[in-house]
Amino acid sequence: MEKNGYLISEIRCEGSEKISVSSGGYYRFILAKTGSYYYKYAERQFRCGIHEILMIKPDASLTLSGASGSFPPELLSIQFSEKLLQELSGDEMNFMAHFAALPSKYMSVTAENSLIMITKNLIRDLSKQEKTSELGNSVYRFGLLSLVAVFLARAFRQTEKEAPKEPEMKEMLLDSLMFYIKEHITEEIPLERLEQEFNISRRHIQREFKKGTGQTVHSYIIKTKLALCARYIAEGMPVSHVYAKAGFAGYNHFFRAFKKEFQMTPGEYYQICCRTNDSD
Repeated sequence: MEKNGYLISEIRCEGSEKISVSSGGYYRFILAKTGSYYYKYAERQFRCGIHEILMIKPDASLTLSGASGSFPPELLSIQFSEKLLQELSGDEMNFMAHFAALPSKYMSVTAENSLIMITKNLIRDLSKQEKTSELGNSVYRFGLLSLVAVFLARAFRQTEKEAPKEPEMKEMLLDSLMFYIKEHITEEIPLERLEQEFNISRRHIQREFKKGTGQTVHSYIIKTKLALCARYIAEGMPVSHVYAKAGFAGYNHFFRAFKKEFQMTPGEYYQICCRTNDSD
């Protein structure tokens, strides 16, 4: 559904299934949340993964297909109308002119991991804003759209870049694992589940995750859950509700882990947050 000149949607390719994707009257940008996929243009086939952004100019279409032998890619799509791009533009940046000047109707670029992750988070936040009607929501949404446009423009600043350089598969696996964990952090995520989801042995997952992050998968999951708990507490949620909402199996496990991580109990942290909020 269109919302103020933009569209956000998700695409999932099952196996080697081919999916036709059109831009309509929009500039469409597609980012992979997990997995990788192919598109074909000018008799050449390009592979895109979680490090790539695909742009499709208005009134154009492409066929996407999942990469053989990998888990089904989950794709995130955002579309901007020409009118909205003009509205988002300012003295420093004309988004409409920037994207229109790109040399091809279809183009994919490899972007820095930080830029990719920030852009995905902003788009997800935008999607959530569509379902709320809080005070100042339209202003906040316009700000998010401006930031997304800025990061996309930065990704496509190298207009002469040809086929994207395929990132190391180890990097792709690590980023996909971390993204999957973040998306499902309120659930139980045993190694068996990751093994099934990614079709990779748990031993290989453990080894590559340790190499890439310096910590075990279990440790990363616990730390991510605790960070979520700390956010819930800071927002005023009772400690007795926090641990279950973040996916901890029991309070005692949560209590010990929280105290070890933050050097204070959940109750002490709650009191600090209450005092800080009161002083505001």
